[in-house]
Amino acid sequence: MSIDKVEDEIYEKRKEIKYDIRDAVIRINIINLERIYNMNIYIWGTGRLTGKVVDRHIPLNRITGFVDNDASKKEYMGKPVYTPLEVASMNYDAILVCNLYSDQILEQCKEIKIDRNKVICLYNNCKIDDVNIDYEFVKAVVGEEYAKVVMDRYKIVRGVEAYGDLFLENCERRDMLQGYMRTDYVRIKCFELAVKEIRKRKIGGAVAELGVFRGEFAQFINAAFPDKTLYLFDTFAGFNANEALDEKKKGNCSESFIEAYKKTDISIVLDRMTNLDSVVIKQGFFPESLGQLEEKFAFVSLDADFEESIYQGLVYFYPRLEKGGYIFIHDYSSDLLGVEKAVDRYETDNDIKMCKVPLCDANGTLVVTK
Repeated sequence: MSIDKVEDEIYEKRKEIKYDIRDAVIRINIINLERIYNMNIYIWGTGRLTGKVVDRHIPLNRITGFVDNDASKKEYMGKPVYTPLEVASMNYDAILVCNLYSDQILEQCKEIKIDRNKVICLYNNCKIDDVNIDYEFVKAVVGEEYAKVVMDRYKIVRGVEAYGDLFLENCERRDMLQGYMRTDYVRIKCFELAVKEIRKRKIGGAVAELGVFRGEFAQFINAAFPDKTLYLFDTFAGFNANEALDEKKKGNCSESFIEAYKKTDISIVLDRMTNLDSVVIKQGFFPESLGQLEEKFAFVSLDADFEESIYQGLVYFYPRLEKGGYIFIHDYSSDLLGVEKAVDRYETDNDIKMCKVPLCDANGTLVVTK
């Protein structure tokens, strides 16, 4: 056999091997995809963080069910809700912990013998070491893009060593600080320093929050300003249906996000307040809920999530903000894209440039001042 013929045969064999390898890789990828999409995935949590994750990062149709310690919950988002003990005896491929209590949940998993290797914490996953064990597994379950978000979400930062009139250090209810200082340190410490400036400069006026939900941030406003009237604006029953539908159509939020914010009422909010006598509830859709209210304000939190509500909040509150006061606009640098649009629109409509500083807190607060 000639050398040319041998070389031709070798070339053909190499081609066959190459195509065999390619076909094998394709088959393996198909098998892996089928395995991933046939996984029994459960989400531990039925609150607002689940609303931020489901449909935006993980399709609802990939979720087998939800896990909650509240045994009275039987269904959420059309899926069954199980207790942790029930799930422990079931066939599960992954359990995504979607709330802020990863320490307690991991301890509970250990007690009831849930396989730790199948548990993924989507929040509070990073202490000094990341509690998620295998990020290849995380990528396989939630996708590479969202796995990177989870992996990079938390940074270990040095806290500010401030002095002077710091209301948190003398706060009666230290318990309310524990979770918040871990999950949104930058926001709450910046608020504390803003309070210090308002007190030092004796800025007059009331305080307010538009978009109260369950009162997590309102409780700090109430504690910081015991002598100021605190106006709380919210439906206390979820978003305006028309505005929510419009935001959903624009791709700014998901149905599960909208659903999660229905889980509140006035009593939950008031239970968090330390100075009840100074609280005024303004229930209803804003700005109709204002009534004939005419006030000046030292501090305002705008946390209404959607473009039109944030815009209307600026229309009312910015002209009434005392010089030296602050407006904190939550979610400005976040995936709730309508918030930034509302700020831009307000400046354009009024031909002004507000004095503003974006913060690098958990949800990208914008600080506005005069």
